[in-house]
Amino acid sequence: MKAQRVEMFVCPSATPADTSGLQRLADAGKIKPETLVALVGKTEGTGAHDDWGRVWADVALREWTAKFLGIQVEDVAKQVIFVLSGGCPGVITPHIAAVTREWIEAPEGNAQDDKRLVVGRAGSDAIAPEEVGRMGMIRKVAEATHRAMADAALSDPKDVHLVMVKVPGLTTSSIKDAESRGKTVVSHDLTFGPEGAGAYANDAAALGVAMALGEVPESSLSDEAVRRNWDLYSEVAMTSSGGEKRHGEVVVFGNSNTSQSPLRIGHSVTRDFIDAEGVRKALRSAGLHFKDGLPDEADLTRLVHVFAKSVIPGSDQVRGQRITLLDDADAYQIGKALGGMLVASVTGRTTNYVSGGERNSHQGPPGGNIVAAVVRADS
Repeated sequence: MKAQRVEMFVCPSATPADTSGLQRLADAGKIKPETLVALVGKTEGTGAHDDWGRVWADVALREWTAKFLGIQVEDVAKQVIFVLSGGCPGVITPHIAAVTREWIEAPEGNAQDDKRLVVGRAGSDAIAPEEVGRMGMIRKVAEATHRAMADAALSDPKDVHLVMVKVPGLTTSSIKDAESRGKTVVSHDLTFGPEGAGAYANDAAALGVAMALGEVPESSLSDEAVRRNWDLYSEVAMTSSGGEKRHGEVVVFGNSNTSQSPLRIGHSVTRDFIDAEGVRKALRSAGLHFKDGLPDEADLTRLVHVFAKSVIPGSDQVRGQRITLLDDADAYQIGKALGGMLVASVTGRTTNYVSGGERNSHQGPPGGNIVAAVVRADS
């Protein structure tokens, strides 16, 4: 029978257009045209809907990938999923993680006692501006998530530990397009503020994942529930949006006992911005065995990558004490920086994927944030 073998390689980026790390992997034969399935990363810039750092990175990566695969740039999305999150404030190092998957022969009935990493990918149908932040986007992301699960050969949502989604955001031109056709849009605010279109896009995508995985029933969802009912959320969705997108792109990471991968993924949820134990739980969930305190260097040599959200809580209280973050004009960037520092304080590294900055989210429970870790198995 055929079984997946998944690898992940993290390449720090010197500039948004730096593809040298990927080229070194290609030259060494670690990534091949037939095995590359996703490029996921953090790009320097503002993180806003018009973040030219992210757009520049997207263009450069697509051109490199097209050349690597020997296809036209416009066909890249059919073979490789891109999830790029803009903004690297504080101690977040810009980087790209290349995810590869090959199908190898494995003996029939060769299920392992421990589950290992598998990955699946899918693109959504085109998402119109009037669907952004609404049920149209929720349903299309849910459908793409189901397809990505099927591509990963995962049937049990409990085996899914991370779903990364990049969806379209709104721009001035896309709003004009919708209104020229007699449609309305969810917001004219193009920021990631509490009523910003960017936050609505991210949260509708998260609810699409929640619907697909059965975390939230479709009957509980509506346009009005988005960014209003915080009891509805996903514990594994990490979403971001950008005006450069027209379709949603979904990558599902999970574990399967048929996988032949050397990697394993796990996840947890932090209770607040200062919950280092939540990060440690994610590392243990993935298979690191330390008990108290910080992982030692032997543990960290097995750590491949960490993915985390860093959403600003809706409350001005952290463990009963007042904070002033909600009054800060730079809260969006500070929120990401806080998450980057929290993860780095546990992992001892700065090449962590930390996305966030919006206030409140359906990505994780109120006040909490999702953390997922990929580690190299110890056997």
